[in-house]
Amino acid sequence: MSKPQAFALVLAGGGGTRLWPASRRSRPKQLLSLGGAESLIAATFGRVSRVLGREHTLVVTAADQAEAMARALPELPAENLIAEPAARNTGPAVGLGALVAARRAGDDVRLAVIPSDAFIADEIEFGRLLAVAIEHAAEAIVTIGVRPLRPETGYGYLQRGALVREGVFEVARFVEKPDSATAVRYLASGDFLWNSGMFFFTARRLFDETAAHLPELAAILAAIRGSADPIATARALYPRAPKISIDYGIMEKASDIRVVPGAFGWNDVGSWSALADIRAKDGKGNVVIGDALASDVAGSVLVAESGGPFVGVVGVDDLVVVATKDAVLVVRKDRAQEVRALVDALAAKQRHELL
Repeated sequence: MSKPQAFALVLAGGGGTRLWPASRRSRPKQLLSLGGAESLIAATFGRVSRVLGREHTLVVTAADQAEAMARALPELPAENLIAEPAARNTGPAVGLGALVAARRAGDDVRLAVIPSDAFIADEIEFGRLLAVAIEHAAEAIVTIGVRPLRPETGYGYLQRGALVREGVFEVARFVEKPDSATAVRYLASGDFLWNSGMFFFTARRLFDETAAHLPELAAILAAIRGSADPIATARALYPRAPKISIDYGIMEKASDIRVVPGAFGWNDVGSWSALADIRAKDGKGNVVIGDALASDVAGSVLVAESGGPFVGVVGVDDLVVVATKDAVLVVRKDRAQEVRALVDALAAKQRHELL
């Protein structure tokens, strides 16, 4: 009997509002390079396809981002770009991708759900962990947990349970983003890991869990799967799917979940302050990208996009300053997570040209 195949489902439909003004609906976070050699999505596609192959790497994105994704990933087979008819969060997106993989390789195909917008420094170690997680996906739901480096309050966590076999543990529970005191306690315990948002299972297991926990979505997926014209059926029914993440919708309710802990330089680049962790700094701890200059400045992130104005900063510390051709952001680095509130305010004022 041949070994079941495996497909990656790279989720690339988000907006990344906390990286405004560089990240917009027409150019979401995963299309940004953030001072690196390639975009986040291109880096993700490269590291995943080196393990599974281009033909077995599917990219699920929003319909209005599909053309941009195709341009960003010229080596992605055209039939492997899956455009959601409507944005419904990661739960339905994974289900849609699973339908495509199952149609090609059957319900026992193993799926690796990978966010498109994280930074990973150690790609060799990541590839090893990816292979281990895919192997175990035939038996259980698996996730990759990141060994925490600090008491981070911006990430979700999971608690490691009993040892299953070398390098693989049961997941005792998923927990939400903690406050500072709780995060310190998690770090000290040694039993908690950052939730990387990477999940592994067979298509059959996903369909079963969806039926158990998200019956509305399960009915829609079944209708698409059984249709003589699945594309037309998806266009008609998918916008009615519940808008829910796979974390909340399935992972936090499912049983028999395993975790492969690892340290591979993972960062979800959740705000501008994260650039201090993933990009080179000058002697005073500043990250300077583009046509920008810092004088008597420490611990800051300065980004000047091509086509935007020169950025000069003097005599202040711990700031984020980002300039694009039509907007300038200034925020204290320790409040960079709050940029989303500004984007929400722009939306409320119907400043659609800035979104």
